Amino acid sequence: MSRRILITGASVAGNIVAWWLGRAGFTVTVVERAPEFRDGGQNIDVRGPGREILRRMGLEQAALEQGTGEEGTAWVKEDGRIAAQFLTVDTGTDGPTAEMEILRGDLARLLYEPAREHATYRFGDSIARVEQDPDAATVTFASGIAERYDVVILAEGVGSRTRELVFPGENVPRWMDLTIAYFTIPRRADDDRLWRWYNARGGRSISLRPDHHGTTRAMLSVQQPPGGEQDWDVVHQTAWLRERFADAGWQSDRVIAGMETTDDFYFDVLRQVRMPRWSSGRVVLTGDAAWCATPIAGYGTTLAVTGAYVLAQELIRSADVETALTAYEQAMRPMVEDAQGVPRIAPRLANPHSRLGIRLLHGALSVASRPAVRGVTGKLFGGRSKDVDLARYDAPRSGETQIAARSSPGGVSPVLALSAVDVVLGASALVGRRNAPDPSHPGIRRWYRRLDKPGYTPPDAAFGAVWPVLETGLAVGGYRLLRQPSGPARNAAVGLWLLNTAMVGGWTQLFFREKRLGASTVASGAMVATGAAYVAAAAKVDRPAAAAAVPFVVWLGFATLLAERIWRDNPAEGR
Repeated sequence: MSRRILITGASVAGNIVAWWLGRAGFTVTVVERAPEFRDGGQNIDVRGPGREILRRMGLEQAALEQGTGEEGTAWVKEDGRIAAQFLTVDTGTDGPTAEMEILRGDLARLLYEPAREHATYRFGDSIARVEQDPDAATVTFASGIAERYDVVILAEGVGSRTRELVFPGENVPRWMDLTIAYFTIPRRADDDRLWRWYNARGGRSISLRPDHHGTTRAMLSVQQPPGGEQDWDVVHQTAWLRERFADAGWQSDRVIAGMETTDDFYFDVLRQVRMPRWSSGRVVLTGDAAWCATPIAGYGTTLAVTGAYVLAQELIRSADVETALTAYEQAMRPMVEDAQGVPRIAPRLANPHSRLGIRLLHGALSVASRPAVRGVTGKLFGGRSKDVDLARYDAPRSGETQIAARSSPGGVSPVLALSAVDVVLGASALVGRRNAPDPSHPGIRRWYRRLDKPGYTPPDAAFGAVWPVLETGLAVGGYRLLRQPSGPARNAAVGLWLLNTAMVGGWTQLFFREKRLGASTVASGAMVATGAAYVAAAAKVDRPAAAAAVPFVVWLGFATLLAERIWRDNPAEGR
């Protein structure tokens, strides 16, 4: 069995590999470029299999106790009033705020303290060169030391320099058109326990999140194509942010002032790491260095925890390095591809560029946060994924109770999926309400009441009761599909979902606004066909999403019969 292991990177993934391999009797050395262990960092969450792995390490309860105390997510207006909010007490643990919300540095230290009992840590050093032969990898460090190892594990970040030494030019990054800066600012008396999210024109957003250290974690983001900003020095980056957010409103002045004095400023242009392979000989990648999915995916820390555990277990199980590394990649690749299936339009939908777009986002989120809608959709938001089956590895230690890893969705993160659904359905609902035959549109109302309608026409109150239910079904279906990994079947289903939601608003324009009874009847029939196609396509990807759309298609069938009868009984109308 291979015994001498080098790990680069002393954060989440590196410490987990060190803990498991060290306990199994391997001789483990961890090298970290930073001069000392790095605390600090922003909020992260651990879900699904990641929770189960922490439980197997006996650290789950400690991680919960060191949580940030975040109680939910709120979108706020410029004056600070809440436009919409999702509280964990209402949404459970699968909403935007997870049950296990913890700072990156707190989780890393929680892992580091027990790991260093089984491994040697060397700070302030890094790999300068790697040479391999059939028996081992010879590593030359920046300090001048040269040592031989059976396996070299690169558990570094998205911009890993060592990855480029061993895998030059192999990473083909997928840019996500979003630039983000994270840093810590002083806490104020009016800071609460919510993740407060403020949108400003120009695709800008400001986030403030609580921690348990008496400070507040801030985030500034700008939705735009990449321009090499990640390569600027810190002075240039902070000056750029200062200029971009000078007129943003809300608490922008406070956040910019805090940025000037913070000691943990982190800036990045989001991109996914796309590697055709994760190992070369005896060198293997894990964590963000292998597959960074970006914070948009909402699953990065869970991937890091799971990948590190799987890699360690495969090395423990197999005496042959190549066999172990192949098994590791085969186990993790589906889960990673699942999490990386984030549509590039997602950041644009969550960061509108216009006042109208922001109002639409807030209005739609407000509707989605209402108890009647939230209660129906919350039961179906669990999603499915291709999480690693942990049952194939060692069971928890004696005395520990194993729980099944909760299935967590891939694709778009919960916040961005919800934002996308709300923007799309909000726009459709806005058009529908603009054309509705209600008291706010007396001309349309009088025209509709004069029509000769069959006796089975539902009363206006019935229409008002049915459409929120149908829209909820569409919201559930859209959310679940966006949370699935990108692929031909998922993309086709999402396309049909978008088409049907757009056609709903278009039908109201034809029938009520333009009074084209014949054209609206044809459109209604077409919607039956596209709705049925949507259900069929969604069923191939996510059956609950398809089931949620069935009432919509049934209602469309009835509405088509009704529209055809009204057209036939009112030949003088709509000419």
